[in-house]
Amino acid sequence: MFDKTILYLTDNSLEPWLEKKCQELLINAANGVPIVSVSQKPINFGENYCVGEIGRCGLSIDLQLSEGLKHINTKWVAMAEHDVIYSQEHFAWTPPDDTHFWYNDNNWLCQLHNPRYPEWDGMYSRKRMRRVQSQLICATELLREATVKKIEILSDPAWLARHARGRLGEPGSADYRRAMKMSNYRDVRHLQAKLKDYTTGYAARDWKTKVPNIDIRHGDNFTGPRRGNYRRFELEPWGKLENVLNGELVCQ
Repeated sequence: MFDKTILYLTDNSLEPWLEKKCQELLINAANGVPIVSVSQKPINFGENYCVGEIGRCGLSIDLQLSEGLKHINTKWVAMAEHDVIYSQEHFAWTPPDDTHFWYNDNNWLCQLHNPRYPEWDGMYSRKRMRRVQSQLICATELLREATVKKIEILSDPAWLARHARGRLGEPGSADYRRAMKMSNYRDVRHLQAKLKDYTTGYAARDWKTKVPNIDIRHGDNFTGPRRGNYRRFELEPWGKLENVLNGELVCQ
């Protein structure tokens, strides 16, 4: 009996071939851990819940997250996104406490395709201390609580009018100063107390697997193009990106 569930989010915007390959690799990485998927179109992957075509923005991501959390009863939840490749080691890990948000710091970006910089296609790169939702494992109830607070802010009509796509950052690592700056307008100042609560009321910690996870930058990522400072075209033990996508190596 597993005490952890993988929550897989997709807006169904990924190219079908890449979506299929990432799903295949995720099933292997899950190694039996149950998967709940939340999509904007019905998919045959894990225990699927479809929210309809609600668009791509900070709020839509958190609405999908909230829907998935309604159907998870395990103590722990591990986030998974449709364009990230994981190792079995990642999902086998369990946090040492249920009071922090835990982010795997061993995650690498990899450019699949960028017509402006084709010379970097296939290049891995890394930013240290990059806390992103796709690398989060934490207590289900803690994430449920934080997500409710976040949606209260993002769904406020005044906030939507002012920051339709703006995200607040991940729970436990959101930037208080940035949030206060975003709320420094007369029409959204009524949200400052909620923003302070969300950005300062939680704590995050980092952990690291031996085998890195791979965040594929395919040209249509919600967060846009990203490159880090540590750069290479082969990443141990995965090898080249083409090897990974061709199914030549699956990491444990």
